Amino acid sequence: MRADRPSATATLIAAATVFLARDPRVADLVPPGAAELCARCLEAVSPLRLAAVNALSTPALRWVARLAERATVPGLLLHFILRKRWIEEAVRAGLAEGCDEVVVVGAGFDTLAARLAPEFPRVRLTEIDHPATQRAKRVVAEAENLRFIAADLARVRLQDVFTAGPHAVFVIEGLLMYLTEAEIAALFSAVTRRVVFTQVEPAPDGRSRFHNATPLVNGLLKLWGEPFKSALPRGDAPRLLGRFGLRLRDLADSEMLRARYLAPSGRQDLVLAKGELVVVAER
Repeated sequence: MRADRPSATATLIAAATVFLARDPRVADLVPPGAAELCARCLEAVSPLRLAAVNALSTPALRWVARLAERATVPGLLLHFILRKRWIEEAVRAGLAEGCDEVVVVGAGFDTLAARLAPEFPRVRLTEIDHPATQRAKRVVAEAENLRFIAADLARVRLQDVFTAGPHAVFVIEGLLMYLTEAEIAALFSAVTRRVVFTQVEPAPDGRSRFHNATPLVNGLLKLWGEPFKSALPRGDAPRLLGRFGLRLRDLADSEMLRARYLAPSGRQDLVLAKGELVVVAER
């Protein structure tokens, strides 16, 4: 990403949250309050960007956004929301089991910490992210138990800017695929009790990408300066985590997300992006 502007991926996910919250087919899957916070983040980045999302969210123009999605990664927007639901459930489970701290690494415009803050006033919540992205986030999200640490984790180690307590849940969503193996190792070394993370699984051709991505995606990632640098074969997860004293607790792929969140309401035929894992591990 460019040093002077927020992450394109963070902006896309915020726009997806606002867009889907206004789609009657799936609006109930967006956590309460998330779309409002995301809209405020987009406005802080650029009022014109929010205006564009508002326009594309109308019934008359919704097809334009859907067409763009089909041309890149079909089902990506809904995938974003379902993986966030799974992550939130895992974090809440950690809090119920005695964790007293939540650390969101590479938070982007994610709303989880901001929404948990008033509900869990005794839990310490920390967001760590690139300064350009965090600048817009600080404007719209604040709470006594929520703090922000600006850091470019491609240049500095997490341990050099932050130390978590022994009972922390780390969230590393939508970040690891942009990091090298050495950078990933540095992040996992900082984890104390539990971590919830996402990572792409290698496609059949061995490349790090969503499995149903179109050729257009690679060009866009290069244009944005956010190419994928790593991936995780699911069979390698226990071995990888074991290197850092972590054990695999749970893992979800697109079909598990479909079964949990879409099938019970008869929406199992909705298209989802394929090729990303959501993983929970602990010490």
